[in-house]
Amino acid sequence: MGDGSQSGGQGYVFKVKICSRIYALKVFKFFDPSTHRNLLGPISSRNVTDSDLEFHTDPFYAECRAYAQIEARRKSQGLIRKDIADCYGYIGLRKVDEDFLAGYGIDLWEDIPFHSEYRERAAGSPVRALVKEYIEEDVDLEERALKTMLKGVKLMNRNKILINDVHARNFRAGYLLDFGLSWTQPHCLWNNFSRQRMEAFLKADRVMFEEMTKKIGAGPRRSDRLNPMQVE
Repeated sequence: MGDGSQSGGQGYVFKVKICSRIYALKVFKFFDPSTHRNLLGPISSRNVTDSDLEFHTDPFYAECRAYAQIEARRKSQGLIRKDIADCYGYIGLRKVDEDFLAGYGIDLWEDIPFHSEYRERAAGSPVRALVKEYIEEDVDLEERALKTMLKGVKLMNRNKILINDVHARNFRAGYLLDFGLSWTQPHCLWNNFSRQRMEAFLKADRVMFEEMTKKIGAGPRRSDRLNPMQVE
């Protein structure tokens, strides 16, 4: 694992070697799904179970569902073009691994109150991580690269996935890296919002992409290396 640490939102990404091959390992913090229940009104909230809310909003499950959706569509549509960084599977870390990270000041429970119902229920659960493609080289964000990046955003949206987190930090070499905040249909929040509200959400990824390009402009940008890096 890389040296150093930063407090992250969803978790931490490390550059690791597994069987002589380099990967990006995203280690997820524990997440209380009840924090998303405030997005639902009192009537809709009664229609969404705690298990559904967890399966649809926990960043680990959100990434798994997005990758599974894309992989299924790739196979069914015979897609060859690559627009997102590959994900090779998940692993559960041992308690000794959690203790090792804690030795570097990384607390995977830091967002969960000590005496919360969720923490009591999840105590003893394994730390979850995704093994992803490690992309060392980045590219200058010129017109060609930006077009490639936009294709990735459009691919996700066409396949009923809202990214909800389109920022320069979530791209490398033109490929989308992070789907921890994504909504993949069927989704409990998606299904319980009004048509007007969903129309606004459906435009959000494109709007965020446009705002990103205006903010960074065309040309080179500084690359943030995975040793480990913050995941917002």
